[in-house]
Amino acid sequence: MSRHPGARTGATGRPYRVLIADDEAVVRETLSVYLASAGDMEVVGTAADGRGAVQMAANLRPDIVLMDIQMPRVDGVEATAELLRILPATQVVMITTFTTADAVVPALRAGALGYVLKSDPPERILTTVRRAVSGKTELSPTALDAVVGHLRESDRRDELPPAVTLTTREAEVLRHLATGCRNKEIADTLGITEKSVKQHVTHLVSKFGVRDRLQLVIAAHRAGMVEL
Repeated sequence: MSRHPGARTGATGRPYRVLIADDEAVVRETLSVYLASAGDMEVVGTAADGRGAVQMAANLRPDIVLMDIQMPRVDGVEATAELLRILPATQVVMITTFTTADAVVPALRAGALGYVLKSDPPERILTTVRRAVSGKTELSPTALDAVVGHLRESDRRDELPPAVTLTTREAEVLRHLATGCRNKEIADTLGITEKSVKQHVTHLVSKFGVRDRLQLVIAAHRAGMVEL
């Protein structure tokens, strides 16, 4: 294979050995041509499904595998996990059309170092492959957004209080607390004593496992029990 002037190579001085796994022949061919033209990469094989990708990788021992997610027999996520168990020194970059967290996160958990979209600029795909060979993670901006959103949602779920059961009166007091009402205002509205309101607030704080009224309202809001 001809090499571009100044093209980078691996530590051995040879081009990076790349395996492409995608169930669409046109994608495999397009990626093969583009990567080969980069000068520092050599496409050593292509596979049409995850099972074939694992088998070929075991024989060819590529430096990097470009792996689609949705493929027959074995999908890309399962294939990535299996491949990396056999060849821990090989790196995997997912190349797909899926941008949701339920696609990106499992791929990263399986061990993929990179995640790019088939619609990404070719330069981004090359950069991601090169960084992955060096052991560095690179994500398409859309994939990164999905991961950040997933982490934020996970944090929010982790902060939810355990399920609590409220009496009718406690639920009424909680709704008024969420609107910023003081104890006397709640007492006047509900026709109960201010002492009773304080007792209900104390019970609510205890049930939600929080320290004060502010944390109580925040916890109830996160649990979907009140609107702020």
